[in-house]
Amino acid sequence: MGVSDKTEIEESRRSGTPRLGTSRAAWLLALLAFLVRGTVGFASLESFEPDPDAYRAIAEDLAVSSVYGLITENGEVTPTAFRPPLYPFSLSWLVKDGELSAVSVAVFHALLGAFTVVMTFLASRRIFGPSADRSNLLAALLVLFDPILLHQSTEVMTETLATALTACLLWLWGDSIRSSSVVKVVFLGLAMAMAYLCRPTFLVWGILLCAGWLVAKVRSSGRRTWFRFGLMAGLFAASVAAWTLRNVRAIGHPVWATTHGGYTLLLANNPSFYEYLQEGTWGEAWDSSSFQLAYLHRFDGDPRTDAFWQQDWRGPSAIDRGEVVGITEHDDDRLAYEAAKATIYRRPRMFVWSCLVRATRLWSPFPHATQQRSRLVIAAVGCWYVALYVMVLIGVVRICRDPRFHWRIWWPFAALLFTLTAVHAVYWSNIRMRAPAIPALAILASAAIKPKVLEVSDVVDR
Repeated sequence: MGVSDKTEIEESRRSGTPRLGTSRAAWLLALLAFLVRGTVGFASLESFEPDPDAYRAIAEDLAVSSVYGLITENGEVTPTAFRPPLYPFSLSWLVKDGELSAVSVAVFHALLGAFTVVMTFLASRRIFGPSADRSNLLAALLVLFDPILLHQSTEVMTETLATALTACLLWLWGDSIRSSSVVKVVFLGLAMAMAYLCRPTFLVWGILLCAGWLVAKVRSSGRRTWFRFGLMAGLFAASVAAWTLRNVRAIGHPVWATTHGGYTLLLANNPSFYEYLQEGTWGEAWDSSSFQLAYLHRFDGDPRTDAFWQQDWRGPSAIDRGEVVGITEHDDDRLAYEAAKATIYRRPRMFVWSCLVRATRLWSPFPHATQQRSRLVIAAVGCWYVALYVMVLIGVVRICRDPRFHWRIWWPFAALLFTLTAVHAVYWSNIRMRAPAIPALAILASAAIKPKVLEVSDVVDR
C-alpha cells in the first residue's frame, strides 16, 4: 500500500467518509473489468472472425511482410493508407504463424477494457477528489457495463482502443492542467498523437486540446509555458507529419487521414440515402443494398451525375470483369469524394437535413431496429442510455452551479463531444461511433450523485 493510500485511509477514519485507497481501488476495478470483458469476449469468439474493415488483414500482412498493406490479386502486399495505423499495428504483435487468432484479440480487448475502466476512475478522482469515491466508482462502472463498449469489444474494430486512449487523455489532461511539468505535457502530446493515429477524427480534438491548454495557461505564458506547449503540440504535429510523409512515400499522395474517407462521405451523402430520409419511416434502418450495388459499378459510369444513381446496375461490374486497370486506392477515394460533393451541391437543403439526422443518430439512445436485433435488446439499450443522459444532464447542472467550477478542467469533455458531433454530422454516423465519448459521459453522469465534498475543477497552476 502506497503512502497516498495510507493518508487517504487515515483521513477517511477521521472524517467518517468511506474512501478506497487509489491503488487498491484501481486494481480491484482492473480485475473486475478484465473478468467481465474477458467473459463477454470468450463467449463471443465467433464475432472476432469477420473482418469488415480489413484491420485483421492489414495486421497479418504487416506481421508477415513488414509492409503496412494489403495483398493484391497478384499475391503481393501493396502499401495502403486504407485504415489508420495504430490498431492494425497493435494487432500485428499478436499474429502467430501468419494468423491473428480470436482468442488473442479477445484477451487484448479485455486488457484494453480494464485499462479504460481504471483510467476513467482515475480521471474522475482527479476531478472530484477521493472524497467523492461514490461518484468515481460510478463513472468506472458505467464504462465497464456500457452496452456499446461491451458489444464493440467483441469485434475487430477500433472502438475499444479509441475509448481507452480517450479515458487516458482525460486523466492526463486533469493532471497536466494543474501542474504542467515537462513529463506530463510529453505524455499528453504522445496520447494525442496515438489517438489521432487510431482515429483521424481525433485530429480535430487534438487541435482543440492544444488550443485550450494554451489559453488555460495564458496567464503564465512565459518561456517555460511556451516551451512545454511546443513539446506537446510538436509531438502531436509530428504524428500527423509522419503518417502523411509515410503515405507520400508508400502510395504517392500526402494522405493525412485515410483513403477510406471518400467512401464514408459518399455513404452518408448519396441519392439513395437522401431519398430514404425524404420518404423513410423514422427509426427504421436504411436499406443500403441499392447504394452498394451502384457503388460496385462506379467504374461503369460517372457516379458524380444523378443519372448514374438512377440506373439499374444488375449484372457484373467492371471490377468483376477485370476491366479496371491503373486505378489506385487514392484515385478511388477521390472519385468517392467527388461523387459525394456532387450530390451535396445538387441537394444542399437535403444535405443540411441529413447532417441533423446523422447528429441525432450519433447520440440516439435507441439503436435502429434490424432483423438481427430483438425488441427486448433495443428497449434495454435505449433505457440504459436514457437513464445515462438524464444523469449527464443532472451532473452538468450540478457542475456548472458549483462555485469552484472552471472551464479548464472540462474543456476536453466539451471539445470531444463537439468533435464527434461535427465530424459525424457530415460523414457516416451510427451509435457505435460515439463509443470514445463514453468515459466523458460517464464522468459527467457520475456528478449526479452528490458527495459530501464536491471538489470540482480545483485547478492550481504551478
